[in-house]
Amino acid sequence: MSKNPTSIKLSTVIGTSAVIFVLDWFYLSYMTVKGFEPKIQEFVIGTLKLSIPLQWLPVAGVILVSLVVWHEVSLNIFPRRTSMEQDTLGSIRLMRAVVLALAVFACILYIPYIVGSDWFWARLSSASSISQIRDFGLSILNADQMLMALDQIWQYSLSQSVALLGMVLVAWAFGRGPKRIRR
Repeated sequence: MSKNPTSIKLSTVIGTSAVIFVLDWFYLSYMTVKGFEPKIQEFVIGTLKLSIPLQWLPVAGVILVSLVVWHEVSLNIFPRRTSMEQDTLGSIRLMRAVVLALAVFACILYIPYIVGSDWFWARLSSASSISQIRDFGLSILNADQMLMALDQIWQYSLSQSVALLGMVLVAWAFGRGPKRIRR
């Protein structure tokens, strides 16, 4: 990878937004398989007839917010400078922000569905002889049942919104630039 801050900024914005798109696409595919009903809205503009799947609109919103967030984070870490001085730890700061924000996004998006899966409970039942693990699993299940009791459109929109909020907060917290040294 080039040490040019402009190429680092561009690759971060595009790469991270592409990963967010893939995570969202897998999530939408999972929700569709689980019974989320796709709806299509048709628009007529003159003689042109457009069909827009409504379940892709939140995905487009997540991608737009992701592009803006990662552009701002990269600008905070690699600000425009008049001199040619470079922040030697900038790429590490940027990598830390990207990894943590993507982890938070994926965890918030997928963990409620993993907890509700039979696979998870089969693995947890093998460790049920330890009372702390059993109690922890039951408390997770009780919290997860509240989300799973909602209608699928609410599950979809709450998961998307909270995951995006978590990504933005982590990017804001860890995507700060270097502090100026007072002389």
